[in-house]
Amino acid sequence: MPTDETFLDRPLGRRTLIRRGIAFVSTAALMPPAFVRAVFDEASVASAAEAPRRVLVILQLGGGNDGLNTVVPYRDGAYHDARRQLGLNPESLLHLNDEFALHPKLTGIKELYDQQRVAVVLGAGYPHPNRSHFRAMDIWHTGSTDERVYTGWLGRLLDATRYEQRALWHAANVGADEPLSLKSTSSFVPSLASVPAYALQVDPQFPRQADRRITDWLRLYRQQAEGMARQAEYGGQLAFVSETGLEAYESTVDLRRNATGYQAKTEYPRTPLASALQTVAGLVVSNLGTTIAYVTTGGFDTHAGQSGTQDRLLGVVSDAVRAFYADLDGHGLSDGVTTLGWTEFGRRVRQNGSGGTDHGTATPTFLIGGHVRGGIYGEQPSLTRLDRNGDLQFTTDFRSIYATIISGLFGTDPADVLGARYPVLPVFA
Repeated sequence: MPTDETFLDRPLGRRTLIRRGIAFVSTAALMPPAFVRAVFDEASVASAAEAPRRVLVILQLGGGNDGLNTVVPYRDGAYHDARRQLGLNPESLLHLNDEFALHPKLTGIKELYDQQRVAVVLGAGYPHPNRSHFRAMDIWHTGSTDERVYTGWLGRLLDATRYEQRALWHAANVGADEPLSLKSTSSFVPSLASVPAYALQVDPQFPRQADRRITDWLRLYRQQAEGMARQAEYGGQLAFVSETGLEAYESTVDLRRNATGYQAKTEYPRTPLASALQTVAGLVVSNLGTTIAYVTTGGFDTHAGQSGTQDRLLGVVSDAVRAFYADLDGHGLSDGVTTLGWTEFGRRVRQNGSGGTDHGTATPTFLIGGHVRGGIYGEQPSLTRLDRNGDLQFTTDFRSIYATIISGLFGTDPADVLGARYPVLPVFA
């Protein structure tokens, strides 16, 4: 087995770095400030000069949320016929108009809707829908039904806009695993559980060599800056180290320097989702240049006992979103933050025999924020004119929602990201 010394005496190659576990993850400790100052000139750490006022927050509801019991077509008799037990009582609902209403647990979303800050997009889906969780999520993550696509729609958006600013926190995933949506060819995306817990971690097999390994990365970066001779010596491996390893290291310094002064302006619920959104608020408030933040919550695969489970989950989502925007309101930043809430598919129209619903197709999607023109968009899929599998037929291609965001929030040509053109919805002011 190689020792610390034999490993470190060899040139650091890309394969070796990956194999030996140079990973950038959330951990409880940051490098001591004295070490940071001694090894790296903090003045050269890239930092956002000005907080952006266009931030996209993605809120993924994993598992396939039942859209018909979220945005309820309560006047449609076919809804009540298909859901004798699961159908919600119209008197208990939060009415949006004389046709649609929200689930009674979505009180926070309803408050924002009444403030004209919520757009409900009906019938989101795509041709030839897939009812597998994994494949359906891949389709939504990539913005493509082609199985050969390995980058996400947000990753491609980051690549298309990366030269507009040099912020290390241009995008962030708040959670353990980076979603496919954020996979790109050239953009660094840190993942964190919380601001205090974010740090750079090296190979745990050699804990006493952590400082030395980080020092070597920084030396390699400085060598690159000294001239092209070193670049020729190490080739693309050195570029990989300086562009990825250094960005990860710099991000720890940048976060510690800028994010420690954030104080919430409201009390968040004590739930993992609320904690994640509070972390997003900290990134936005802390002037880090964040323009995309990703949050995932799950549990919506309600094949049995749906009523209690979905009631609880939707309540958690609604309360967390309400606190998030109340916090941003307190900081005067809510107008610039838009949240997209999506799920990989809806559920079937007819309830099953276990008090639940099975995998379906089209589903409503939410856009929330200050730039949003509140209201209901799109057409509700017919509950009687179903596809050959007995499921809803989509009325809004989900990529139209992406195109609307890409052009309306980021001023970028959607075709550059999605590879094709889709109708843009009049959602943004």
